[in-house]
Amino acid sequence: MASLDQFRGFAIFGMILVNYLGYFEIIPETMKHPRYGMTFANAIAPFFLFAVGMGFYLSLTKNIAKLGKQKTFIAAIKRYAILIIIGIVVYGPDPVCDMWDALVDIGFAGLLTLPFILSKRWVRFSLAIVYLIIYQCLFAFTGYGEWTMQKSIDGGPLGIISWASILFFGTVLMDDLRNASPGVFVKRSLIAGFILMAVGFGLSLLQPASLWQFSQRSMTMSYPIFASGLSFVTFVLFYWLADIKKIQIPHLTILGMNPLVIYIVQQVLLEFHGDLLSKTAPLWQALCGFVIIYMLCYIVARYMAKNKLVVKI
Repeated sequence: MASLDQFRGFAIFGMILVNYLGYFEIIPETMKHPRYGMTFANAIAPFFLFAVGMGFYLSLTKNIAKLGKQKTFIAAIKRYAILIIIGIVVYGPDPVCDMWDALVDIGFAGLLTLPFILSKRWVRFSLAIVYLIIYQCLFAFTGYGEWTMQKSIDGGPLGIISWASILFFGTVLMDDLRNASPGVFVKRSLIAGFILMAVGFGLSLLQPASLWQFSQRSMTMSYPIFASGLSFVTFVLFYWLADIKKIQIPHLTILGMNPLVIYIVQQVLLEFHGDLLSKTAPLWQALCGFVIIYMLCYIVARYMAKNKLVVKI
C-alpha cells in the first residue's frame, strides 16, 4: 500500500531527524523529547508504532488465510520475541531504564495485543482505552509513576501497556481502510482522529498536572490518546496524497521498506556523532551533520531496495 509505505517512511525520516538534531542545544525544543510536553519529536514513536499496528493487522489476516491461525500466531510470537532480543542487544540489558526504547516497546506491545488482534473493531478500540486506564491507575496509585519519572524512560517496564494501545488504534484504522469506501474511510478517520486529539488535550489539562500532562516519559493517558489521534489524521493525509492523488513524496517509500535495518544503521551512526560535534555546535554544523547522516541511511535503504533486499523477522 503506497500510503502505508509513505507513512512508515515518514516515521523513519522523522526518527533520523529528531534523534540527530535533538542532540544539539541550538535546535528548537520541538525537535527534542522534553520531560513534559507534546513536540514533533514526541509524535514520531507513536507514528511508527501506529504503522506497525496497521501492517501487523494486514499481514496477520493474510497469513492466516495462507498458513492457518496456529502457525501464523506462533510466527508472530517468535517475531516479537526476536525483536525484543534485538532491542536488548542494541540498548543494553538494563531493565530499569535504557532497555525500554522503541524495539523492545514494539515487541512487547505486539505480544500484548496479539491475543485480541482478530477481535471486532469496536473491541480493539475499547481494549486500547482499557489498557490506558489500567496503566494510568498503576502510574497514579502504586508509586510506579514517581519511580518511572525518576529512573526510567518511555513509561518504563509497564509502559508497554500504554504503547500497546497505540498499536491497537493502528489495527482499527487498517480495518476501516480495508472495508470502507475511500470517502467513508477519510471521513471516519478524520472524525476519530480529531475526537481522540480533543480528548487527549482535555485530559492533559486535568490536575494534578504530573499525572495528566503530555509526557512520552510517563506515557500517561493524555499523550498516547492525542498521539493516536494525530496518527489518524496524518495517515489520512498520506492516503489522500499517495492512494487517491497518486502523489508520493520522494525517498519515503524506500526508507519505509527496511525500517529495522535503517533504525539500527542510524543508531550506529549516532554513536559516533557526539565524538565529532559537540552539543554547542553552531546551527550550520548541526544541519550539515544531519544531511550526512541522513544520506548515509538513505544510501543503505536505496541499495537494499534496488537489489530487492527486504529484512523481515
